[in-house]
Amino acid sequence: MNRGRPRQFDEQQALAAAMEVFWRRGFEGASCDELLSAMNMNSGSMYAAFGDKQTLFDRAFDLYCETMFKRGIGVLDGPGTPLQNVRSLVECWGEFMSQPDCKGCFIQNTLIEFGKNQDGVAKLARQLLKRLQTMLETKLTEAAEAGELSPGADPIALAAFLVNTVSGLNVMARAGADSKTIRGAVDSTLLLLR
Repeated sequence: MNRGRPRQFDEQQALAAAMEVFWRRGFEGASCDELLSAMNMNSGSMYAAFGDKQTLFDRAFDLYCETMFKRGIGVLDGPGTPLQNVRSLVECWGEFMSQPDCKGCFIQNTLIEFGKNQDGVAKLARQLLKRLQTMLETKLTEAAEAGELSPGADPIALAAFLVNTVSGLNVMARAGADSKTIRGAVDSTLLLLR
């Protein structure tokens, strides 16, 4: 029985290349030619392996969540105190967003592009931001209980503020703000986390 020709590409490597294109250009901005070139595939192979452009985007988004997002929120479970870990995460946001070639946060970028949709990747992106906010609330509550936060600090309000901050940093980075401007926003945020 003829089983067809074996695949001549590494599926994970091709998906990672597609993720980079979508992350930088968005769904609408990423042309099929650009995707095929980055993935080093022809259109027939791409469609056979990944389906249509939306399915490829969805899989690339999932890959981002399983790698970059998971690594980022992992900072909250670091070896420091709860407040030190929250501050470390804010520092990481600043370092990442002030890179000259920063593409921003793929989750935030997806919300900007698909935000009004009630299902698919937009729904997942909203769930991930809610998960981040919940994790921040938990860590900040632990910090308050340990006496690390100023008396009267509201962990729930602070968590919402931090999610808003990362959204703002994302827009600043995508708009081309320089590292000094981004660093200033991060430093101002850190002043509230005492």
